Amino acid sequence: MDKDAEGLGADFELWQQLTDDYEAALGALARGEPGARERVVRLSLALQQLHPDLSPVDHDC
Repeated sequence: MDKDAEGLGADFELWQQLTDDYEAALGALARGEPGARERVVRLSLALQQLHPDLSPVDHDC
């Protein structure tokens, strides 16, 4: 496996873990759990930094 493929695998695994954690944090936020909002914000920022091209926020405005 070349370095690009290895990087994509690690990148995908990180993306998958962050999205799973983000979904869990959204559930916690919906239930009103303490600290959930902060977790959602941190995970959202991490996902945005990992893949800014997938961000729903338009930064060109």
